[in-house]
Formats: sequence, structure tokens, C-alpha cells
Amino acid sequence: MSIAVFDVGGTFIKYAEIHKDIIMTQGKVSTPRDNQENFLKAIENVLSELSSHVEGIAFSLPGVIDVKRKYIFAGGSLRYHDHCYIQQWEERFQLPIELENDARCAAMAELSKGNMQGIEKGIVLTFGTGIGGGIIMNGDIYKGSHLIAGEVSVLMTKDMRKYGTHAAWGARCGTVNLIQRIAEVKGISDEDGKEVFSWVERNDEESMKIFEEFCYDIVVQLHNIQCLLDPQRICIGGGISSNPLFIEGIKKAQKEFYAKIPIEFPYAEIYKCEFGNDANLIGAYQHYIKAKDL
Repeated sequence: MSIAVFDVGGTFIKYAEIHKDIIMTQGKVSTPRDNQENFLKAIENVLSELSSHVEGIAFSLPGVIDVKRKYIFAGGSLRYHDHCYIQQWEERFQLPIELENDARCAAMAELSKGNMQGIEKGIVLTFGTGIGGGIIMNGDIYKGSHLIAGEVSVLMTKDMRKYGTHAAWGARCGTVNLIQRIAEVKGISDEDGKEVFSWVERNDEESMKIFEEFCYDIVVQLHNIQCLLDPQRICIGGGISSNPLFIEGIKKAQKEFYAKIPIEFPYAEIYKCEFGNDANLIGAYQHYIKAKDL
């Protein structure tokens, strides 16, 4: 049995065909941002290119998801997924579907086979269009009373009355914000994130200042998370995590932050997600296998 796995982000839909834990093929397409119909057409196009052995679909999606009811309460950065029953998608694709929140998928992958193995209390953070959070409590995924545990993207960092949605942590420290800020200062297009980030890699003074502020803003919220949950380990994922400078920047900012606190304060160790940008895909596949008891 092969499973078609889709990791849906605000910019790209990453996909893979997985057979017995092995990724047979993978790629990505742009995420339609206008309506659900175009989104479903994009999924159909990918399915038509995969092998005839696909017998099910696993989704890693942003937002608040009730996996038992297969219901999306809120679609995160994809607002057209709000209040959506996945049974309608199953009828359209004529395949069984399982779905889970994207950051929880990453946490599942890291907990079972990655850098969260053996960790009783931890959190996985994925940086992309926004910020996803998967909380591990007592060695298992914690979802909360209303399925919103880990929705760190909507942590407020400023006065919402003054800044509106830009007060949210996801808007302030999502990868898109960093790219836009550097691109604006350097007078270049923000369409190619790797090109923009290359200014940081070249140690450009203006870009490094923005990058260091960005990492410090992340660490401030990591401290708040530490005070609330006291995790042993924090794993960082998302596309930007593949660049060692990002993890190094967060670790450096963390040391500087705690050096200024006048008392000794424990804080979590920072790790890169073992599966990097594939963590959501692997976790979604594992969730499908577990849900179907395969």
C-alpha cells in the first residue's frame, strides 16, 4: 500500500508517495490561495501523477483540526478551509483520508523517530508563513481542551488594538516576515527566499541586524513558553531550519537573553528537527497508519 501525503503550507503544497515508511517520490506545487476548489484541483493534479498503487491520502494542514470528526474548524493561513468536513474530499477523490495539524505532524515524526525520542516534555516549532507548534507532554502529543494547544502563531507580542493581526507572533516571526524585511532594506524582490537569505549568509551588516532582531524576538517567546510549559527540549523545523545559520542564530540569541536575567534560570535545549522540511510529511503518514491501525 502506498499513501499520498500532502503537507499544505501557505506558499507550497509539498507532497510525497510513501510506501512502508519509504518516500518513493516527492515534490511541491504552489498553494492556491483564492478558493478551495482550486486547492482541490491542485491535489487532483498531483494524484494523477502518482502511481496507481495509492490507496489513501494523508494531509498535514494548518489550523484547528478535529481528527476524529475529520473537521477543520479554522484553516490557519488558508481561510477557505474554515468549517470544512473532509468526507466531502473523500467522495471527490474516492480515497480514504486522514488529516492532522501540521505542527503536530512534525511533533509526531520527531517523537517517534527523530530528536524528540525519549523526551517527556518538549515542543516542536515549525517556521513558515506562520509558526506552528506541537506540544509533547508525558511523552505524547497534547492538544488541549479546545484542540488549540500549540497554536503559537496567535500568541500576542504587541498591542492588538494598535497593530491588529501584526501583533501576533506568527506575523512577526514567520519566515515571510524576515524575508520581506530584508528584501525591503536591500531593495530586492522577496519572491526568492533563498536569495534574500543569502545576504545574511554573506554577513551583510543591514541584513544581519534584521536577522539578529528576528532571532531575539523568537527567543523572547521561547522564554514565555519556558515559563508556562518548562519543556526539556525545543525542536525547530520548517524550510528555514535547513540553514544552520537559523538554528545558530536562535541559540546565540538565547544565550544573550538569559545572560541578562539576574537570576539563574533554566531553559530548554534547542535542536533542529531531525527530519527537517520532511517532518510534516512523515508525521502525517504515521498518523494515517495509526488511525487506520495498519
